[in-house]
Amino acid sequence: MKEDEYIEVKKRSTNKVYFESPLVQSIYDKIDFLREESKAILEEIDSSEFKQQLDNIDLEEFSEDTINQIDDVFDDISRFKDDIIETQDIPENVREPYRMTQMYFDRDGDYVRRAQRKLKRLKSNKLTDAYGTYTRVVELCDKAINVNDCNFDAYFLKAQTLVKMRRYAEAIEEFNNALSIKNDIGVWLAIGEANRLDADYDGAINAYNKALSMDENSFEAFKGKAYTYFDLKDFKTAAYFFGKASHVGSLDEASQKIWNVCKEKLN
Repeated sequence: MKEDEYIEVKKRSTNKVYFESPLVQSIYDKIDFLREESKAILEEIDSSEFKQQLDNIDLEEFSEDTINQIDDVFDDISRFKDDIIETQDIPENVREPYRMTQMYFDRDGDYVRRAQRKLKRLKSNKLTDAYGTYTRVVELCDKAINVNDCNFDAYFLKAQTLVKMRRYAEAIEEFNNALSIKNDIGVWLAIGEANRLDADYDGAINAYNKALSMDENSFEAFKGKAYTYFDLKDFKTAAYFFGKASHVGSLDEASQKIWNVCKEKLN
């Protein structure tokens, strides 16, 4: 524990407890919110009017929101613990047994699932700080990897998040780490997209070709190559691969529009 770390508690005139640490205050407020919300819910359930309306409640959404609130509390506590306890403070002879214990209890899986929940909430507009969420997802994936350096999902999710942050070189490195564990077509498709966004068109085409060697009718690989050749302004080849993709599956509206642009350029 850092020598200068301490928590000072101040009691004010109200019943609420205030902390000097903003992070600890955030944790306390969230727990307090859950406590008060639970009281209100129990009071409503006890009323006959509410019982009659119980079937109209979306219990699945209610449960998800509650889980998210609890998850946020645990995440804040985890951050607070990391701020206080540094890795070098753990004795060398304790680190490996501690890591093995965490692996046994699937702590790496817990970190990955927490990261996935954060991305899902961001996608559904329940979180607004995109960059902050991406940063936390990367941190959680690193935690999973520290527990189990053979966790394919942790590397893959971290790499996908780094792409969203436009950190393409780092993303490719993590995709390669994932491939060293499992040769997965989804990783090759993701590498193709990352390379294309980074304007490494040769790298993108090579990755999509690798995906096609694993599935000769890969819709995503055909579409990825079409986008790559469009970026290269090779409209003839781009149109060809859009056509190949359309024979496998239905193109989305944006892809169809780009295919039409290719056709117009060739006329």
